[in-house]
Amino acid sequence: MLEKFKYIQNIKGNEATILLYGEIGDSIDSNGNYCYGISGNSFAHELMYLAEKVDVINVRINSVGGSVLDGYSIVSAILSSPKTVNTYIDGLAASIAGVVAVAGKKCYMMDYGTLMVHNPSGGEDKKVLSLIKDTLVTILSNRTQKTAEEIDTMMNAETYLSAEEAMAQGMVDEIIKSNKKIKVKTSDSLTNIALVYNKLINNKSMEDNKNVLEAPEVVSALNKKDVENSTLKTEIETLKNELKTFKDAKEAEEAKAKETLKTKATEIVNKGFEDGKLTKEEVETTIELAASSESAFSSVSNMLSKMADKKQSQKPFDFKNVKTDKGNEDRSKWTYQDWTKNDQAGLIEMQNSAPEDFKALLKTLKTSL
Repeated sequence: MLEKFKYIQNIKGNEATILLYGEIGDSIDSNGNYCYGISGNSFAHELMYLAEKVDVINVRINSVGGSVLDGYSIVSAILSSPKTVNTYIDGLAASIAGVVAVAGKKCYMMDYGTLMVHNPSGGEDKKVLSLIKDTLVTILSNRTQKTAEEIDTMMNAETYLSAEEAMAQGMVDEIIKSNKKIKVKTSDSLTNIALVYNKLINNKSMEDNKNVLEAPEVVSALNKKDVENSTLKTEIETLKNELKTFKDAKEAEEAKAKETLKTKATEIVNKGFEDGKLTKEEVETTIELAASSESAFSSVSNMLSKMADKKQSQKPFDFKNVKTDKGNEDRSKWTYQDWTKNDQAGLIEMQNSAPEDFKALLKTLKTSL
């Protein structure tokens, strides 16, 4: 039954284990490949499923962190669970994974583990990043013995903590003795640190399951799974190549359509200039407008076809008293887009009767775009 779950490891009696081993959320690697990480939404749903089956849930962590939004989903699921949710730092709990770790009812940490907190990053909106940091500071200070100011200082400094240091800082509740000596360099990348712990965790898992793995039926099942995984990897690579081919073809098609539209826009606007319907200064802006979309091209083409000679001298257009079926209307704050959307006929009339006012309105177009 557990095959349908991604992260649940086991359910034994009244207790269950769910693994947070890996990067939280999807990402793009240095080669531009899409990498599937731990989905915060899926993890939260599996944790809620366990809450209906058992009374104690153990979340085991070895993660570099990742997406704050996915991490929020996991933290929220832990804090809102009606059952006891304990967390175990099996190796590395960095960034948002560190926040997940301290969210447990009790946080246990292997004596060789590492906990790291730092400021959120990514994106250009400093207000959003500041808001995210305030939220993380609140979670960490509420779940530890540290004040918000102390947490803020730790995050600013990108703080790495050993098990003993995390215990002293009130970040974890208990240290699990392993009699193993593991040293990691905090100057190394988080990915490499996680890999060191992954090797240790996998070796321990192999030792614990040695007798089981030697059973013939298990060996047969593992061999079958290897074949299935190999086939699946091939299918994934095929799909990725097909997707790339489709995306390349679509981008080429869009680029060609855009180039064609720009050529058509240039032709009709230059013709309008030659016919005296536009000044030289208006040509470039009008071309940009006509080339922005098919609907914009149609509007500009229709407008130019009905425009009179630009050299005509007419009285100023009264924007505050535009005659309509319902009486006079104040349109002094209307933009060019407002006119094209609500009264194209009026826009054409303005062009014919008050070319200077139309010119002034048209010059605001580039700014409003």
